Parts: sequence; structure tokens; C-alpha cells
Amino acid sequence: MDQPLPDTDLVVATPERVSFDYQVAGLGTRAIAQILDLLILTGVLAGLYFAAFAVGAAGMNTVAYLIAVVGTFVIVFGYFWTCEAFWSGQTVGKKVFRLRAVGDRGEPMTFVQAGIRNVVRLIDFLPYAYGVGVVVLFVNGKGKRLGDLAAGTIVVKDSDYLMLWQLPGGRPPAANPISTSASPAPPTAPFAPATPAEMQLRRLDPELRRFVTSYARRRPDLPPSLRAQLAGLVQTNLQSALPDVFAENGPLAALDHLADLERL
Repeated sequence: MDQPLPDTDLVVATPERVSFDYQVAGLGTRAIAQILDLLILTGVLAGLYFAAFAVGAAGMNTVAYLIAVVGTFVIVFGYFWTCEAFWSGQTVGKKVFRLRAVGDRGEPMTFVQAGIRNVVRLIDFLPYAYGVGVVVLFVNGKGKRLGDLAAGTIVVKDSDYLMLWQLPGGRPPAANPISTSASPAPPTAPFAPATPAEMQLRRLDPELRRFVTSYARRRPDLPPSLRAQLAGLVQTNLQSALPDVFAENGPLAALDHLADLERL
């Protein structure tokens, strides 16, 4: 029987018998990320309460009360839902500490999952400071609070890149051999200006660029279904990088276009 990979808590197998490995985020890292998010919310809520106080001082106490109560719910709930739904499962805190909420099978979290996850957050927070959430997280042994169990999500550590050499036919990168030859090194080629393709690739997010480089190298060995799945993993970044291609032909076409540029 195969032994599990080190530092891996979640292994997702695709129909093509390819495994994607994720390390589930620990309680300490999640707590620090949550504190950063709460500090951001505290600043925003302070502005809201100042506005409510100003309205109340003008004699409109009922309006001030509604602003404080409704505004608090909208800001707290909206912050987490909006960030995780439109920022690929990340809030500012998760982004800083390299965490990400994903589906149970490693797929990008959906808008509905983000909503469910953060509605149940109200229960996780009880009686205070995520008391219920911490207890549930330890009891289920999967790093999931109630919101994760209800939405079918899990928080994992966000890796720098996907190791495509782990896919079928791939090989780990070999160390560069050290030459023992006494012959002098060949003269360095003169500097050449970057091609238009290279200039476009340089504008990509560094993580997406590494992904595209690995994908371009392994693309001939990948079946179409797996290529489509890989494109889905970075579809948000692809949409930002090539909005026209993405809108017209989808994420796989956008990824293939970048891979073609990489091979030029």
C-alpha cells in the first residue's frame, strides 16, 4: 500500500487517477489570519458606528439604530462572503498568510458555498471567539468548523505552484550536474530584447506564470479532460489575464493561449 506524502492532510484523486495533495491549515495559522480580518472589520465598523452616532445626534435615533444593527450584519457577513466568493476562497487575512478555502475535492469554492460557509459562521462564533467552531474543528478531526461541514469546504495552505511533474509521465526536476571539464565556458550571448510574447507573460501574476510554464512543458502528455480540470483550478487568474479569450472560449482556451506564448 502506498505511503501518504509527508505534510499532506488531504489527497484528492481525479478520474484520471491523478492525485492533488493539500496540507490542511492548522488552527494557529487560521486564528492569526482571522485576527487580521477582524482588525480590518473593526476599522470599517468604527466608521459605521461613528456615522450612526452622528445620525443619532441629529435626532434620528431609530435610523441610527437601524444603521448600526443592519450595517454591522451587512459588513461582517458581506466581507467574508464577497472576499471568499470573488477572491478564490481567500480573505485579506487568508491571502497574507497563504491560506485558501476550497471544496472538499480541491475544486474552487462556489458563490453558494461561500454564502453557506459564512451564514453558519454566526453559529461557529457562539458563545464567543469561535467557541463552537473550535470545538467542532477538534472533534471532527478534519480541520473543519460547522461552516465547512455545511458548505462542503476545507481551508488548506496555498502552495506556490502545482507540481505538474507529479502527473502521469512527469519526472521530478533533476539537479543541474556540475561540470568538471577544464574547458572555458562559452561566451555569453549578447542581450536580446524581450519578444512580445515574453512581454505579455511578464505581466502575469508570478504564481500563474509558474503554473503556465509547468503546464506548457507537460501539456503534450495530458488528456483533454485533465487539461480542462487544471484550467479550472486557475480560472480566476486566467479571467484577469485574458478576459477576452476567457469570455469567448473559456478557461482552457485561455490557458492554452498562454502556454503557446510560453513555447514561442
